[in-house]
Amino acid sequence: MRVGMHRVGRCASVAAVVVGAVVVGAMPVGASGNPKAGLSINAAQGELTVTLVARSSGFSSAVDSYAWTFGDGQRETTSTPTVTHTYPAASTFSPSVTETDSTDDRATAMGTLGLFDCPAAATQCSESLTNVGTVQLLQVAGPVGSSSPARVDLFVGPFRIPNCQGMIATVAGLTDSGFTGSLTVTLQYTTSRSNGFTTTCFSSPVAFVNAAGRTVHNGALPMCQSAAGPPCVQSIQHSGSDVTKVLLIPPGDPKVGAP
Repeated sequence: MRVGMHRVGRCASVAAVVVGAVVVGAMPVGASGNPKAGLSINAAQGELTVTLVARSSGFSSAVDSYAWTFGDGQRETTSTPTVTHTYPAASTFSPSVTETDSTDDRATAMGTLGLFDCPAAATQCSESLTNVGTVQLLQVAGPVGSSSPARVDLFVGPFRIPNCQGMIATVAGLTDSGFTGSLTVTLQYTTSRSNGFTTTCFSSPVAFVNAAGRTVHNGALPMCQSAAGPPCVQSIQHSGSDVTKVLLIPPGDPKVGAP
């Protein structure tokens, strides 16, 4: 199946979206001497297996050490910004990473990760994370089949979407398996920015058409009525500091974004 330029494939469970995505305008990049760490997730092969991904800004030299805690009592240190971990069961965890550069500058990022198994024999699956920092709701719903178990994993934490988001800030993410059609992603959050919510940043390893009509892996999503197909933004509602966005996302690949 092919939707616009976004190839729909199948991906292993677990994940980090959102929302794959979500909403942001450009902000100034953090200055050197103000180190910040970022954390999100990609899908990995195997049930309950997640790849955590770190990002950094403002360090005075290259980060060369990543100390991970997975939220299940396990820890690991790597010299690269990714690590893969298998969790003991579907549940909610608080992974973190502490990044250190060659001058001993360091910064820590922490996220909330929910691993969900869809109910057996269900034709629809809906899972959510609630009340994580400035994110009141990250919910994913979509059709599932009976031929294989369906799973969705949701993440909220600090990250940065290249080519759209200028600095590390709260993002939402997801990955999924076993869904048979597009997923509806609802994101409710608060913002202190008066107009930044109009941009919805998005990142995916599968190329998509952005709001400018270019085929990209990172960038701003178009509204659904002007797009060839998902991923796209169905609606945006804004009242005071409260924002609600509804996105339409193809199944089968990890996505990440930021409010």
